[in-house]
Amino acid sequence: MPLERAQKSELRDKVSLANKSNVDEVAALVAQARAGLAEDDKDYARLTGWLDDLEVVKGGKVVGRFGDTA
Repeated sequence: MPLERAQKSELRDKVSLANKSNVDEVAALVAQARAGLAEDDKDYARLTGWLDDLEVVKGGKVVGRFGDTA
């Protein structure tokens, strides 16, 4: 079952505002939401991408900035 629009929006906001001080907390929330989804669900793929982005943030880099990739 896909995520509800409000839950997806809240998670997206947290991911976009994540920084080194809260990245672990945000990643845990995203992983928890992803755990309830089937692997073939489009939201599962979306959340997996967000977890990848959070790993970049955890490494002290900025997602989307030239040269700052995982």
